[in-house]
Amino acid sequence: MASKSRKGKEKVATTSGDIIWPAKRIPPELFTMIISYLPRSTIQNMRLVNKEFEKKVSEYLFRVVVVPFKPEIYGITPEPSLNQAPPVLGDEILRGSIMLQDKGMRVFQGFGRHINRFAMSFEFDMEKLTKPPAKNDHDTITSFWGIYKWPFKKYNRYAQLEGLEQTADETRTMAKALRYMTKATELGLSIDGGLGWLSGPDTNPKVVERGEKVVVFGSSRFAPEPQSKSTKVGKAASPFPTNRLRFAIGSSSRDAVQSRYSVLQRMLREAGYNGEILENSLGMLLGDDEQSEEQARTDTSMETPFSWQDSDLSGLDTLSDDNFGASASTTIRGQNGATGATGYRSDDDMNDNDDERPFPAATKNARSKPDNYPLKPNDLTSAQKEMLLELEWAQRAFMQSYAIAIIDNPSTFVNIQTLTIARLPNRHLPILRRNDFWDSLPGLRTLTLAIIPDWRDVVKLPTSWVQDNRMQPSSAVGCVFQLLHEQISQRKNITTLHFEWLCGGEYAPGLFSRNQHVLVAPVVSKAMEMVNRAEQPGVLLLPYVEKLSLRNCWFSPHIFTQFSQNLKMSSLQSLTLDSVSLSAPVTPGAHPHPVTHPNHHNNALAQAIMQNFAPPNLVIPGPPPVVPQVPAPNNDPLVQPDWLDRPRIGSWADSIEQLTPGIRLADLRYSRDMSEAPAAREQSSLRKLAFKSCGYIRLPLDFDQTALDEPINQHPIPSTAHIAKRINDLEGIMMKPNDTMLGTVSNHIDELEASTLENAWGMTIGWGPEHAELKHEAQLDGISRAGLGRFDGLIEVAPTFNDGH
Repeated sequence: MASKSRKGKEKVATTSGDIIWPAKRIPPELFTMIISYLPRSTIQNMRLVNKEFEKKVSEYLFRVVVVPFKPEIYGITPEPSLNQAPPVLGDEILRGSIMLQDKGMRVFQGFGRHINRFAMSFEFDMEKLTKPPAKNDHDTITSFWGIYKWPFKKYNRYAQLEGLEQTADETRTMAKALRYMTKATELGLSIDGGLGWLSGPDTNPKVVERGEKVVVFGSSRFAPEPQSKSTKVGKAASPFPTNRLRFAIGSSSRDAVQSRYSVLQRMLREAGYNGEILENSLGMLLGDDEQSEEQARTDTSMETPFSWQDSDLSGLDTLSDDNFGASASTTIRGQNGATGATGYRSDDDMNDNDDERPFPAATKNARSKPDNYPLKPNDLTSAQKEMLLELEWAQRAFMQSYAIAIIDNPSTFVNIQTLTIARLPNRHLPILRRNDFWDSLPGLRTLTLAIIPDWRDVVKLPTSWVQDNRMQPSSAVGCVFQLLHEQISQRKNITTLHFEWLCGGEYAPGLFSRNQHVLVAPVVSKAMEMVNRAEQPGVLLLPYVEKLSLRNCWFSPHIFTQFSQNLKMSSLQSLTLDSVSLSAPVTPGAHPHPVTHPNHHNNALAQAIMQNFAPPNLVIPGPPPVVPQVPAPNNDPLVQPDWLDRPRIGSWADSIEQLTPGIRLADLRYSRDMSEAPAAREQSSLRKLAFKSCGYIRLPLDFDQTALDEPINQHPIPSTAHIAKRINDLEGIMMKPNDTMLGTVSNHIDELEASTLENAWGMTIGWGPEHAELKHEAQLDGISRAGLGRFDGLIEVAPTFNDGH
């Protein structure tokens, strides 16, 4: 009977078309397996099926979260629309804000328990900086005879940025929000205020095409979003259906139009003007009495509505992915994942309405005219300077609140094992030089530090004028050294450390950035100490670091030897060098000075020649070509090959010979009966040396760098007329370095040394297939010999019994 009953029940279910959900019978593991094949938007829609779906899907969806900082992040009401009359009841405003704030806190409280990796981002938007919103430069004064314009008594603020700063000052609110991250084991942070290198119109078409973006926690866990035919290029389609139930922290104000018309209209309404008097007064203030309201509104509609981080998503929609919510200074975002400029893998945008589009270029007919570029990195407009200034104020307040929130929640963050600072201007490093901040992270084991050196400092003068002061990027070296020396090196719990500069180098896109502006490794207190051998500088000690990786920096050979030997004699087990370069050796007692050639750094064509390309018809003087003498092949096994000779002092081969945990050249010579037994190797815990695109670098200093010279006409220079034209078009508007401690990558290595690296340690010379995409991008940036002279390789030995590992 039971069998017949079951069959009948199944038949009824089949004929009626009903599908019965097997409640609480599907294990969470099956949910996880299915989710791993789905895009984020589909996973979010799955949460709406029923409570069981919501619970099991949320555990995966909210495992990794990066939240863009914005006024409504805690549920605080954003700035009202400028077209609305402001409320007059202060008590009602206060009660409304508290209510929304409570809703925002409930989001953190409800989903904080799912989050394992939590980060916050606060970055400027290149597109909004390109075309800042209108800001009135005069106050409207009402008198008995009418109205008139008068300079503001105080500096006039952007309402949105002022709101961001006020939100950032909510230290207690941030501390309360972070208190709910009870299961988090990783914290992340990404801040970029646009005061570093500005690429402006100097974009790489290949980078724009693939859509480069930077993330905090690595590659996306979700399948790619399906591409919609109606989606505009450079803007991701919203994965949320229009009928989706929203959980609101607060709503962003899409109608906050910061045009000149709207600003003046609001000011006059507040002053009591309405109707025809309002329109006449607007015409007078706009400088054209004949302008009608319809014309003004038409002009307004042509402008882009301004919201510092526009979003029509809120609540849970902003707490749902691994990526940033605002664009980065030197990267262009898109929909497809790719390797970012900082080495992290990009993934799906967290905010799919971020309008990350390529930098607007001039038209073809006027592309050579600098006036057609709306953002000139070397000559910002007053509005652009003010935007950067006010953003810096807000970010400073945010950093202070962030640090205090962690300090005030030591019990919450006791389980934090990893801190990833994916982007941070060096001006904010002093906020992290606090013992109580690092004391609040007692379980921290892994630290990633990627620093943006400041190229400018925007300040407000007593007259309320905003001034743009240029800075030397190499001054950031001292700031990083202080943090590493005073805090990180003292922490026994921090055993894994990664550092990199986000400025120039082989991974930076752009004609005026690629292979250039490489900074000193922050192992000395001042950048000049890296080459000054007239004095003996102190070199950074990291006694407790077991795994160290460095990216996009350079050393002088003697400092590298001292630094690496200190590491070798301490706790270091693994050293990874990614795009790390050595300079030519500096003679003991020497103190190199800047070269005396005029306009060395201000001449883009001079830099272009250093980058291994030259415009056509440009004659490069030099000695007549010398026909190289080809040595006779050596087939005698008893004769020592040249690559086994002692390498040049200060070369990579010499440095590896002293540092390697594996076989040495001296060991190879002894094994071939070509020398006596080498000295015994000192005991060390070092077991791994990894190299990725390492090589040499040139400096604009007056010391002997002939060791890096290459034979004349070894590599012919191809014709690059289009590159020369781009240089001429953009040179006048790009930032000028004026810093003698910035290096330029040299795409050359001596053939004998290359042979030594290949034969002794199995290194690969030049960029192979794994660098194909990077090589293509570099060639588009004028580096015709991209990857030449760089080497990759791995030296690794198994730990011995005495190591205790």
